Amino acid sequence: MRNYLGFTLGNVVGMYLAQNYDIPNIAKKLEDFKKDVEAKKKPPNDKS
Repeated sequence: MRNYLGFTLGNVVGMYLAQNYDIPNIAKKLEDFKKDVEAKKKPPNDKS
């Protein structure tokens, strides 16, 4: 029972913070970063 107290408290605090503060979306930032890296890797296709 005591082991779950910290886990439960952490979840409650995390949910409160996520609802009341503007927490950055880490998954979205990672996707944007991957797209930027891929765009920089590809050579330009402008061969005119």
